Amino acid sequence: MELADWFSTIAARRWPVLPGTQVELSQLVARHPDLIHFSDLANLCLSDPLLLFDLLRAVGPSAALRRPEGTPTVEQMLMLIGLEASTRRLGPLPPLWPVKGRLDMATFEAAGDWLGRGRVAALIAKEWLSIANEHKVEDVFLAALVYNLPACLYLVERNHVPDAPLLSAVSAEFGVDYPKLLLRFCDAFSLPAGLAALFGAGAGQDAKRRQLLRLAVATANGLAQGWWRPQFLAGIDAAARLIGSDFATLHAAVAHAALSVARHPRAPGYTFPARDLALSPGAPSPAPREVAALSTEADLDAALREAIRTLANELKFDRVLFWQAVAGQPALRLRYQVGLSAEHPLRRVELERTPGGFFELLCARPQSFHAPADARAQLAVRYADPFFLAGEPVEFAVMTVFSGDTLVGLFYVDNAVSGRPIDDDRYRRFKTLIAQLARHA
Repeated sequence: MELADWFSTIAARRWPVLPGTQVELSQLVARHPDLIHFSDLANLCLSDPLLLFDLLRAVGPSAALRRPEGTPTVEQMLMLIGLEASTRRLGPLPPLWPVKGRLDMATFEAAGDWLGRGRVAALIAKEWLSIANEHKVEDVFLAALVYNLPACLYLVERNHVPDAPLLSAVSAEFGVDYPKLLLRFCDAFSLPAGLAALFGAGAGQDAKRRQLLRLAVATANGLAQGWWRPQFLAGIDAAARLIGSDFATLHAAVAHAALSVARHPRAPGYTFPARDLALSPGAPSPAPREVAALSTEADLDAALREAIRTLANELKFDRVLFWQAVAGQPALRLRYQVGLSAEHPLRRVELERTPGGFFELLCARPQSFHAPADARAQLAVRYADPFFLAGEPVEFAVMTVFSGDTLVGLFYVDNAVSGRPIDDDRYRRFKTLIAQLARHA
């Protein structure tokens, strides 16, 4: 199905809200009108992305939401409609609940889980922005609530929990990177222009807030894979460096957000992020692992394998290769690979560190390099290296790994099979993951 056609199917129906939301919503609209306040409805909308989505659809045509300079608050959106019209529209919404043949229990729980993670991400982003002395937080809060929403609608509509991570499964289904799908979702449903700006790319005064949003979402969504994994810790560490705070403070905000959502569940899935913390082996670490944690060859090997698994399975690079530096040897030798055929010539290529050569320059210090296809072609002409002769003329990214001043090796990724571009977000996540590994190598 084309993405536009799928959006049409979403638009053709009103969507239910989570069970806990529907209970409180029914109690609220049963009050005398004089006892209902905009803030009560606003808090309900901020607790359930499905209810928020219905409100956003109701006010979508309003010119006030199309202004590029910002996003109205939820209370302002409700005021655009009016209190009576708001309760009349939102009050009758039914609860999302398992129904045999239409919504399985596993799908219902997964949908609640992913919507709950959006709520966790919103609280994380709000707290991180507060630590950074940022006073403008509600638009980021709303963006975090909306981030997982298209994927959750996909989940409920298909009534099937995919084997792959949900956001990746949705991207693969429609052949669109999830951030770009979000932008098209905003356009299709006339969501506030400020949300689209936060989901997009670019520099400017919102660049830090946009990056904190992505890190908060990745942190909340990544809890299911384990808080102890290097890539999970790397996201919190990156946020701490971005706002000039410390890891322990930002890590505490994550735990507080997960527990806050679990204490006021709108569905069983809202408790899952806190459960992920509780079921993890040991207690949450107050800081990333020390360098000594990867001091042995076995520890380093395990960390390298985990990084390769993440690059292939979660960041969805078609091919992942790691060339290792060997003491006393002038060339790096291929140690690990994912995605190469048994006969591929890259399997036999050693990265020669010849004076003035590409890999001698690259491996001189910790650094990364992103080469689009045209840049790769120029490199192949400038450096007559066996690497360029053996590999296909495709876009790639590389990054060196150092232990102190000693070169450990080099990671290489590309999408030679699918042809997908390596966008800025995926390149940033690639660098963040390898940088975290390098800190503990």
